[in-house]
Amino acid sequence: EGDRVTKGQILSDRDLERRRLSRERMATLITINKIEKTPVPTLKIAPELRELPPVSFAIAESEIQQAELKFTQAQRNLQNALSYDPFITAKANIDKARAGIESASRAFQLQQRKLDAVNGLKGLPQEMLEHETEKLRQKQTEQETAQAQFDFYTAEYRQIESQRSQSIADLQSKVQLARADLEVSQARLRQAKEDREAAEYGHRITLARRAEESNQAEIAIANQKLEREFKLSQLNEQLSGTEEKLNAIALVKSQYSGIIKKVKTQRQADNTITVLITL
Repeated sequence: EGDRVTKGQILSDRDLERRRLSRERMATLITINKIEKTPVPTLKIAPELRELPPVSFAIAESEIQQAELKFTQAQRNLQNALSYDPFITAKANIDKARAGIESASRAFQLQQRKLDAVNGLKGLPQEMLEHETEKLRQKQTEQETAQAQFDFYTAEYRQIESQRSQSIADLQSKVQLARADLEVSQARLRQAKEDREAAEYGHRITLARRAEESNQAEIAIANQKLEREFKLSQLNEQLSGTEEKLNAIALVKSQYSGIIKKVKTQRQADNTITVLITL
């Protein structure tokens, strides 16, 4: 009261509040501009996962078929060898030689008894004694020949027996080798199928993992977009409020010149005081 005022003089402008709100408005605008210039996250499409190549076990199955044929043929060869008797002729020869020995031995013994009887007789010509003695030597030679023939056929039998044993052992070894080859081929096929199953399982797991990662990425991007929009909405609302407050701050100018006689407070609402100035 008592101050002199002139027409148009500013009586109230709330300069500090105006500056504070202006700074707040500018900070809000900078934040909004920064958010709007930040690139909106987008989903990066991963390259498509290649499908597994078509599966085929034809080679492994062909190997098994060949191994089965070899195994069957080896078994057939062994069975044929076991059913074949190579000793028929050799046994017949031995039996024949044995009979020859027995016949030659009987003939020798008979001639020996005949010679003994001739030696016991008196007055026989010397020529007869020499003749019977010669026949005895012949019988002995025949007996030795029969024995030699028996020994030959016996040795031949043993040789056939040894060869047959070796042949059977060789055929049994071939059967075992063929069986081993068949088992190896079957094992290869089983391993190939197991490897394929493992590859398909791994492929399915990879597809499921990539799908889950893509889904999580979509959710994360969607959340980031929602958060961005929410922040912008809050900031725009804050900006609107600040601008409303700035607009509400009015300059109060004196319409007349004079001396202030009286200042009367009419009402107060929040931080706003309405006063009446009388000149």
